[in-house]
Amino acid sequence: MKQIIYFFWLLILVLPNMGLCQIITIDPIGAGDNDPVTIIFDASQGNKELIGENKIYMHHGVVTDRPDGTDWKYVKGNWGADDGIGLMTRVDGQHNKWKISFTPNIRTYFNVPVSDNIYRISCVFRSADGNKKGTIPPGDYGWGTVTSNFDIYINLDAGDYIQFNQPFNDFGIYNPNEKLTIQATASSNVSEMKIWLDQGNGFETKAIINSGKNISYEYSITQTEELGIKITAKINGVDLQTEKSFDILLKKPNIDEPRPTGTLQGVTYMPDESSVRLCLLAPQKDYVYAVGDFSEWKVKEEFQMKKDGEFFWIDIHNLTPGKPYLYQFWINGELKIADPYAHQIADPWNDKWIEPEIFPNLPDYRKEENGIASVLQTGQIPYSWSASENEWKKPNVDHLVIYELHIRDFLKSHSYKDLTDTLSYLKRLGINAIELMPINEFEGNDSWGYNPSFYFAVDKYYGTKNDLKKFIDIAHQQGMAVILDIVLNHAFGQSPMVQMYFDKSANKPTGNNPWFYREYVGPYDWGYDFNHDSQYTKNFVDDVNRFWINEFHFDGFRFDFTKGFTSSEYLFEGYNPSRIALLKRMADKIWGNQPDVYVILEHWGWGNEEKELSDYGMKLWSGRGHDFVPPSTGKPEQGSFANMFADSHVAFFNSHDERRIAEHCLKEGKSEQAYNIKTPEIMYERVKMAAVFTYLQPGPKMIWQFDELGYDIDINFNGRTGRKPYVWGEGSLKYYDDPLRQYIYETYKVVLKLRETITPEKLLNAIKDHKDTGKTRKLSYSHADFKLLVFGNFGTSDESISPKFTKTGKWYNYITGDSIIVENVNQTINLKPGEWHIYSTTKYSDGFPDIVETFDNPVTISPYPFTPDQEITITFDAKKASKKGSAGLINANKVYIHSGIVDDIRKPNEFTNTIGNLLDDGVGQMVNKGNDVWEIKIKPRNYYSIPTTENVSHLGMYFRNEDNTRFGYGFRNSIIVTNVISTDPIVTITPSAFSATTPIKITYHADRGNRELFNAPVIYMHSGVSKSENQTPPISGWQNVIGVWGQDTGPGKMTKVQGTNQWEISFTSADYYNLKDDEFPYWITAVFRSADGNIKGTGPEGPMPNGYISENLDYYIKNNYVEMVDTSSATFVIYPNPAENRLFFKNISSENLILYIYDVKGIKISTRKILTSEGLDVSYLPTGMYILQINDGSNQLFTKFVKN
Repeated sequence: MKQIIYFFWLLILVLPNMGLCQIITIDPIGAGDNDPVTIIFDASQGNKELIGENKIYMHHGVVTDRPDGTDWKYVKGNWGADDGIGLMTRVDGQHNKWKISFTPNIRTYFNVPVSDNIYRISCVFRSADGNKKGTIPPGDYGWGTVTSNFDIYINLDAGDYIQFNQPFNDFGIYNPNEKLTIQATASSNVSEMKIWLDQGNGFETKAIINSGKNISYEYSITQTEELGIKITAKINGVDLQTEKSFDILLKKPNIDEPRPTGTLQGVTYMPDESSVRLCLLAPQKDYVYAVGDFSEWKVKEEFQMKKDGEFFWIDIHNLTPGKPYLYQFWINGELKIADPYAHQIADPWNDKWIEPEIFPNLPDYRKEENGIASVLQTGQIPYSWSASENEWKKPNVDHLVIYELHIRDFLKSHSYKDLTDTLSYLKRLGINAIELMPINEFEGNDSWGYNPSFYFAVDKYYGTKNDLKKFIDIAHQQGMAVILDIVLNHAFGQSPMVQMYFDKSANKPTGNNPWFYREYVGPYDWGYDFNHDSQYTKNFVDDVNRFWINEFHFDGFRFDFTKGFTSSEYLFEGYNPSRIALLKRMADKIWGNQPDVYVILEHWGWGNEEKELSDYGMKLWSGRGHDFVPPSTGKPEQGSFANMFADSHVAFFNSHDERRIAEHCLKEGKSEQAYNIKTPEIMYERVKMAAVFTYLQPGPKMIWQFDELGYDIDINFNGRTGRKPYVWGEGSLKYYDDPLRQYIYETYKVVLKLRETITPEKLLNAIKDHKDTGKTRKLSYSHADFKLLVFGNFGTSDESISPKFTKTGKWYNYITGDSIIVENVNQTINLKPGEWHIYSTTKYSDGFPDIVETFDNPVTISPYPFTPDQEITITFDAKKASKKGSAGLINANKVYIHSGIVDDIRKPNEFTNTIGNLLDDGVGQMVNKGNDVWEIKIKPRNYYSIPTTENVSHLGMYFRNEDNTRFGYGFRNSIIVTNVISTDPIVTITPSAFSATTPIKITYHADRGNRELFNAPVIYMHSGVSKSENQTPPISGWQNVIGVWGQDTGPGKMTKVQGTNQWEISFTSADYYNLKDDEFPYWITAVFRSADGNIKGTGPEGPMPNGYISENLDYYIKNNYVEMVDTSSATFVIYPNPAENRLFFKNISSENLILYIYDVKGIKISTRKILTSEGLDVSYLPTGMYILQINDGSNQLFTKFVKN
């Protein structure tokens, strides 16, 4: 018999015509400034980077200076912010077409004055986070232009117009007798055109032409003045006029004068509350003016700042005490920036979204054309710190239990005020330090905060600076330190220090920027990279750190990505002495200001580098998810708890940057019979065990918010950095109100209480005999003052352990309050799956009822595992069952099984095909085997009437007596659920072998596998490709990913097959994954999810008929492109390969062959009929790889050859 494994030749995508002109559509065509207009963007055209995005933004403005201009004005949008400004709407029925409308007309929408012409709409189409940009190659198109930086300009019909060419701006700073060129252009030839000037006495004609289109005039500047400029013209018999007011400032020489003693960068508040001093560090700049409310937002000579070397400074007088004033620094007559050292900023785009109850009386600032402004206010009432603040003593850094907290996702109100009210929750939990994710001003409002812009201003989205101070003050009163997560590795583009020295054409800092590198150092490109070797940066870093410690009483810092504190001199990876020196220098400055400040580094460096830094007194972040997640999910052969006691690192099993351990358990948890880690009740116990083995080890530790409630929402829900569901309050998940989740909180609380009672210092100094790996693990401490033993079973079946008690006698169980007498220190203890205990020779508690429960399965099934078609014996042991508030089933006269099919393991109470009538009718009656053990034999397919075309994955059951007054349930009174296996595939792909351009269909069988998507109303396939030729599943091979996790929109939506629980999606890999010419889809990587991303349909880890289910339960679907093998002629070869002139064949029985030659794109080149003995002439073929199909009359063979 001949076995055929199909070889499918390598086909590489031929990109379709890019349809460059069709990427933009404007409706109506020929729209002008007074028309409403709709812009349609086709993401499937051009570079296709935005294909499949769930949200697309149009960052947009207008061009008012000239028809071919590129100067953006009246801009709408905040780059990288998912804040709704510029958010486009998907065109009905079109996944990749998006639209936005400007109504009632373009001029009104952009709020452009009637004196300005509008020639173009300027725009960039971006993803919500700004990391992707949809565009096309630079050039001119029918609708407009794309420039070299890929900005898009859509032309409008400006009609007949007069265009001001010069001056461009509304003001200018000039030297005496300098010339001001006034120049204008008409849209077509004029019969008359004049320039008029008003120097204060009315308009006078200064220049006139009677033909042509261009007019100019040179005006000699002798004084500071407000000059009126008017251009009139008659074009095609129509009189047109445009005018503007131009402020001329006669520049005076800089006054060189030293700054007075005590002058600060930014604002120095004077004893006289009607005055302030402003100071700006601006190396290499010529002159600076202070402009703002105090100058009526005009450049005035009295506000030219004095110069002191590289500093500019000025005293501002006649201010009203207590009144906020907005201001900027205008540099060299062309750059407008906010004060880098401002304590409050005014954002014309984002402040309007901040609720008044969060930040009352925000300034009404709308000058978008000027950008962000600074705020100063004299006469402020300083925050009055509590008297206890003088006595505050920080917890020992080596013993910290830190609670990492993101205000936006912790509280729906996202306010410091409400956060202060929740401090008792954290205090009861037992933490002694709170780490706030970044709270200095970042771009936009809705963010994690790692996109910083201003380093001395509290982000207003969370409240006022005094609200923050009060939070810290009250936290200290309750014994909790407050740590600031701060980003000094990089800054984003709204930073004034970036803007002051910025190359707009290249979109990167200039080479002479005092603070930032022009090119990012290292592989990670986040914002703009601080040059930490620069003395300017060192001084700035020191100012920032000093400010938050002295002004706000923060107790320490968690510095984001300090591995990036490096220079181009040294390799980014590996030991870097320059980086170490920079961090030591920074720490010395911090400790010189306040010796006990915590310095915690997110470093991710090499061991010897981290050791040197920790030996110096700094702490390093240490994510141990790779050690704690596997055993918690039931894979105890992986992960080690070794070195968790180290005081050099802040250890945690997840932070804001990792998936939750609870979510891992629910998605990837293992099972054995009724013990299934994916069920919430068992997951709760697993995360408790992980916490015990973490927090009963010395050294600083960290909890990511709501781990203490078993928070299990995917990190990618609503986007990685997007807003996550709340645990409390209206519309929340109600986790806080769930008694079983409260037991997790209580477990954390009592474990942290025990840690505090014994003290981490004694735990550290005790003799340790830990078991850090394996199914059973233990912590063993022996100290003169205490003996402590923690042991647990991370497996999914019964195990035993000899914990090696360190002495005989009485040992107390901390959780139950019970005690045991140890006579043999080597005694063996049997442990149920997930069972753990804390024993001590000192009685630390009377027990904590109910907070921990050990799984004891009252049901065994034989054989196990089983299919629906096997006869099984279900054995129920009433002694192990929960009683569900009844007397239980011990000594029952009769026992019935009430059972059915469970389609969704997360809803075990919802049976289908239920068998049992809750009567004493014999249906489901079990046989008494004695000793309160009962049995029943069933064949599931027959018993539950399962059609032969269907599969089930779980059976659910509970037990009752004949009159329904006594019950037997599973763990924590839950329905008992057991797995049913199926040999049918969960996912099929047709055809199984395909090229990049072959139409393929992927079918997901929701009634198979874990069945968590059974009867789901909507299913999405979140997918990508692996472009590597690898015969084993490339676990990290997600590329060209299509789909937006957690969103009920976008690509990947599957179609349900009518009358089944099958879902399909069809596409060609080339189009769907946007493959390039030289790319081939060797694997399809996929996850099948619910609309909100909270449910994942999968199956058991391991091989499947057409691929593999990985450890994290993602699908890897193999493209069966492998070579064909004919077992009757296994020695078939072609030679020579590579070939130059002719190919020959061995071990082919037929003398007559038909050969088909294809190129690597799958295009047939030729067909040849040959005699085997003569071989095949390939001399005419160009150099390259080819596919050869061989037909010998009865078989077809495929192979590849190379032509030299």
